[in-house]
Amino acid sequence: MEDSASCSSTVDGLPRESFLARTLARLSSTQCLNVSAEGAAPVAVVALQRYLSEKSEGLDSYSYDVTVTDGVWRAKCLVHPSLNGLVHSNSLRTGGDIDITQCSFVYDERVLGHGYICVEKLRCGAERSALLSRVKDVGALPMLVRRGMECSAALRSDAPLQVSRKHYLSLWNNDDPEGDIWTSGFSKITLLCSLESCFRKTWKPLPLLVKIIHKSRLRYYGKFELKIDYPYQAYFEVADQSGTMSLVLWNELCPEFYQSLSVGTVLYIQNYTLKQSYSNRSHPSEPQCIAGLNVISPCVCFQEICLNPRNPISFLTLIFKVADLPFYIFNSVRGG
Repeated sequence: MEDSASCSSTVDGLPRESFLARTLARLSSTQCLNVSAEGAAPVAVVALQRYLSEKSEGLDSYSYDVTVTDGVWRAKCLVHPSLNGLVHSNSLRTGGDIDITQCSFVYDERVLGHGYICVEKLRCGAERSALLSRVKDVGALPMLVRRGMECSAALRSDAPLQVSRKHYLSLWNNDDPEGDIWTSGFSKITLLCSLESCFRKTWKPLPLLVKIIHKSRLRYYGKFELKIDYPYQAYFEVADQSGTMSLVLWNELCPEFYQSLSVGTVLYIQNYTLKQSYSNRSHPSEPQCIAGLNVISPCVCFQEICLNPRNPISFLTLIFKVADLPFYIFNSVRGG
């Protein structure tokens, strides 16, 4: 069995003997790739996902992938078109138990190392799975894939098993977003309080979504021997719900953004750098910093955010400009 199946992620101490692993091992050793599961054990339906079929099957132009678990492994399988009626009647649904009585293994020669289990016959069991109630975290269970097909499974983790389709549809309509491809980029951000841990680290910090709470005057530092076209800098204090921090706008970015940035502006910041904060620089008083903001910690002063025109090129997106923006509105925007 260890030669026939492997996991796409390793969980220490997880027993390898299971109904799904045993079934995949049998499918790997049979010539017809079609077996009747003897002594079938119930598996729980973790997810049921719909997408447009590669071939229209009568009046039904949709295919379904089902993700099941036996409490040891998870497996994403194709639902045979003859079983689509069970989905339409809501007999096959998420959260219930099923008994897989016949299945096959399908190789897709259009993609190297791509194949999947097709569930051809099943019996619907309990509507509320007793198995799922005993699993603490279904997402922590490893995904069962055939050995040599791990890369394909990882790349298509949020894509239909049939390779001509790239995305899933909502189960009951075509209008609602479905799957991780619809995740807003604003959800992949970091908080100011987390920046200290990545200071002087080699990995690139995640974007920030912050609100300007103080704006300094423009500072000119030009000298005769200094070969800089726009020797300006401007300091800002910015905040999210985790704290406040200084932000420095450098050189060419000053004429481009300084006039547009004001107290209340919300910024989405990418490709910034961090440096040690200048210890002798004056900061605005605490009441001025956090007036109207329900921040957890009053100030993060050890580092400052630097926005540069090059090395690296920083990117700023102005979300909106409101002078007196209630923080609860800011939080709703931050949630993406």
